[in-house]
Amino acid sequence: MRIAACLFTAALVPTILVAQGTSGAFVVTLGKDTVAVERYTRTATTLTGDMIVRNNAPVVWRHYTASLAADGRVTRYEFTNTRLFAGGATQPALHLVGTFTADSTLFAGTFLDSALSVPAATPGGAMPLVGYSYALYELYFARARAGAGNAQTTLSLISPGDAQPSARLVRVVRPDSATVGFLDDPTTTSFRLDAAGRILAVDGRATSEKFTAVRVATLDLEALKAAFAGRPLGRLSPPDSVRTTIGGASIAVDYSRPSTRGRKIFGDAVVPWNQVWRAGANAATRFTTSADLVIGGTTIPAGTYTLFTLPSPSGWKLIISKQTKAPCKTAAECADPRRAPLWGTDYAADSDFVRVDMQVEKLPQPVEQFLIRVESQGTGGAGGGVLKLEWETTRAWVAFTRK
Repeated sequence: MRIAACLFTAALVPTILVAQGTSGAFVVTLGKDTVAVERYTRTATTLTGDMIVRNNAPVVWRHYTASLAADGRVTRYEFTNTRLFAGGATQPALHLVGTFTADSTLFAGTFLDSALSVPAATPGGAMPLVGYSYALYELYFARARAGAGNAQTTLSLISPGDAQPSARLVRVVRPDSATVGFLDDPTTTSFRLDAAGRILAVDGRATSEKFTAVRVATLDLEALKAAFAGRPLGRLSPPDSVRTTIGGASIAVDYSRPSTRGRKIFGDAVVPWNQVWRAGANAATRFTTSADLVIGGTTIPAGTYTLFTLPSPSGWKLIISKQTKAPCKTAAECADPRRAPLWGTDYAADSDFVRVDMQVEKLPQPVEQFLIRVESQGTGGAGGGVLKLEWETTRAWVAFTRK
């Protein structure tokens, strides 16, 4: 279900049009689906708001209150998550209080019946980063405007419960526009602002998250609570796997499955032409074989690899990468067995093992959720196998044999 930006059916989402002032609301979408809604009020000393978040099961109602210093910094951030179920049942799930000082952050509270306490060192101070809460971003932009005249700043942002912050470059490009992004990532989320610095629209389609949001005067959250309770979207790109044996080789693929959600996929903002795509979502797609394979005339030794693709209007390439762990900077980091698996956006061309051409064909029926298949050819895989990637109306595939 998606909420229209400025018009809601009277039965589902009646809208009360009021002057926006220091109050407002946001509707956050991924394609045609409403992922979250937020309604907030800000004064010189406090920011309070309520949200409904649908990206996981069950749906969550979030109430938050932030205390603001004179310079706009957040000194305290308290929120409560309440689970919403069909029929009106609710369950308190999470209550956290974050305290922010010049050099540290502490989130403490309870999750169900368990106590939580997560301290973090944040030299220079940090601001809270809460998923789908764009009211906080207006505070970020105010901080950027208060900088050294260039309307940009690097902010240390920390999500509730995280043990360390991450840095974001916040830029007010013009009086009516701003961007936020990681320091080492050229892709940014774009924001359209009004003359008072309030967010009018959000476009994250250039990033891996792909969310968009629009400002509305207010929302009837009680009506939305009744409409969305018991109707979660679930994980937006759930993990899946393929396990099979072909020609005596055990093959495994671990990947995530994004959905079209009414969007044009290939050649658009979701998967642009001529840009490396992770062949899935979230963590990088992992391919493991117990025996040597031959793909596109190249021998692929037994082992674990990462799969990427390079789609273009004239053809696709499959990229088989040797990189399977998160990037590292020191010898100690690289040797650490606890190093995290590779994230799908951390592609490094110097780790390519091989690039091979893929065959591309149009599917007879659209595929809503991205799918990877590994199928045998011939009896018992005697003729080898085929790796197939299917999404929207496109199938890209490549054949392989056991060496």
